[in-house]
Amino acid sequence: MRKRYVFIASAALASSVASALPAVAATPPATTCPTPSTGYGRMFPNLAAASFSDSALSGLAQATIAAPEVDPTPEGTLDPEENTAITAGYTYFGQFVDHDLTADDRPNDLTTPTPVSSLVNLRTPQLDLDSLYGSGPTNSAQLYESDAMHLRVGALLTGSADTGARDLPRSSNGQAIIGDGRNDENRIVAGIHSMFIRFHNQMVDAVKSERALWTNAEVFTEARRRVVNQYQLLIVNDFLPRIVGQRTMNEVLPVQRGQLTPRLRIYNNCAQMPVEFSVAAYRFGHSMVRGLYRINSEVNRLPVFSGSFGIPGIDLVGFSPSPSNFGIDWAQFFNGGKRVPTTVAQLSYKIDSSLTHSLSLLPLPVSSAGPADLAKRNLLRSTQLALPSGQDVARAMGVRPLADDQILVGKATGDAAEATAITNISAEFAGKSPLWTYILAEATADAYPISGGKIVGEQRAPFRLGKVGGRIVAETFVGLLASDPNSVLNKQSQQPRQPQATSIKALFDRVSEMRTQRPVRPMRR
Repeated sequence: MRKRYVFIASAALASSVASALPAVAATPPATTCPTPSTGYGRMFPNLAAASFSDSALSGLAQATIAAPEVDPTPEGTLDPEENTAITAGYTYFGQFVDHDLTADDRPNDLTTPTPVSSLVNLRTPQLDLDSLYGSGPTNSAQLYESDAMHLRVGALLTGSADTGARDLPRSSNGQAIIGDGRNDENRIVAGIHSMFIRFHNQMVDAVKSERALWTNAEVFTEARRRVVNQYQLLIVNDFLPRIVGQRTMNEVLPVQRGQLTPRLRIYNNCAQMPVEFSVAAYRFGHSMVRGLYRINSEVNRLPVFSGSFGIPGIDLVGFSPSPSNFGIDWAQFFNGGKRVPTTVAQLSYKIDSSLTHSLSLLPLPVSSAGPADLAKRNLLRSTQLALPSGQDVARAMGVRPLADDQILVGKATGDAAEATAITNISAEFAGKSPLWTYILAEATADAYPISGGKIVGEQRAPFRLGKVGGRIVAETFVGLLASDPNSVLNKQSQQPRQPQATSIKALFDRVSEMRTQRPVRPMRR
C-alpha cells in the first residue's frame, strides 16, 4: 500500500441543487497554470505545517491499529465494525484507482523533510489506466501479445463461478508482468487488474469484428478508449458517490443545461497532484480494510497480511503466483449487476480512525526499510511533507473545525470504550490533528453524535467522507477529469458504441459472461 466518453448522468445528479460553499483561495487561479504533469503540489500552500514529536505520532499510530481479533465475528453476523453503506470491493477498487494516479518510488525514507516540489509522480495525473496499459504496445511490449492489441493474461484459476478467472500474467520467477507492480500487492487488487485485462481483450475483439479493415494499432486505440471511458464512468457514477456521498458529488459536479459541469473551489491545476489528497484524504481506504475476507466458497476466510511472506495461501499477499483455487467470486465483494445474488457481499469496515491489525504487518516488498505499521507510515509521511493540520484545512475551506473532543481515535462501533479523544493520546494534538486522522475522525463525527470524547448515541448517518475529506477527494477526481481533454467530462456529446455498465459489479458480470473470440496464450509461470 505504498504511494504509492460518453457520459450517463444519474437522475440524482440531474435533480439535485448544488449547495453554495464559501469561496476559497487555495491556490492561484487555474488560468495561470498548465495542465497537471508529473509533479506534486499543495491545495493550501499558505497553511503552516503541523509538526509532532515521534513519541506523539507513535502513540497515535498505536491507538489507531486495532488489537488482533482473537474471536472473529462469524460469517453472516453483522460486525459492529462493518459499514453497511459500502461493500468490501470498493476498498480495493479504490486502491486500483490510486495506483492509476500516483506513484512515488523514492527511497523508503519517511522522516527527512522533503519539499513537495521535489516529488515526481511516476503515473500520469489522469484516469487513463496507465497502470494497466503501461506505455502502450510499442514501449511496453512485454505487457502485450504479439499482435500488439491484446494484453497478456495469466493462468486460469478455479474456485469461482467465473470460469474465466485468471491470475496476473507472470514471468518464470513468479513476478507479475503488469504496468504497475503494486497491483500485485494483494490478491483482491490483483483480481481487479485481471478483470480489466480481460475487459480490454474483449473490447479488442469487439472492435476488430466491427472494423475488420482497421489496423491493429487503430483497433487497440479504440479498445483502450472504450475501456477508459467505462472506467471513468464507474468512478463518477458508482465509486465516488458511495465514498463522498451524492450530495457532495452534486455540489462538485452539478448538471447544468444537461451537461455535467465541474464546480471546483479548492482544486486547480496548480496543485498538480495535491499532497492533501495523495498523502492524507485518499488514504481513507486503509480504514476500510477488513480483518478477514472470503474470496470464494472453497477458500476459508483469510487476512490481507499475516506477518509472514512467501507462503502463498495463508493470507492474501501477492507478489507470487496465486494458488490455483483463488479465483475470486465478485459477488462476495460487490452488490448490483444483472445476476440474482446467491451470496451476500461482505461489507467494508467503517471509515473511522481505526485500522485492522493486519495493516501493522505489511510484508517486506511493501514496507522495505520503513516501519511495517501502516498507520505510523501514513503519519510520518504527512509530517515529512509538512501537511497542515485538519483544523487549519477545515478553516481554509470555510468549514467549522471539529473540537478536540470530537476527534476520536479507535473503532467507531458505538461502544464508548472503543475510541478516545485524540488529546487523550497526547496534548500535542490539541487544536492540530494530523490531516489524515482528522479526515477519518470527521467521518465518525458525521455518523455518530459525539460529546466529551465519547460516542453518546445511535448511528445517525452512513459512514462516508465528511465536508473536508469528501470535498478534497471529489474535487481532485473531478479536477483531473476536467483537465483531461479526452475524459468523460470533455466528451459528453459522443454516443456510446456499446451499453455502459452502471456499477463495478455489472461490469464484472459482463466480463465473466463474455469470452474472447480468439484463444489468448497465458504467460508461463
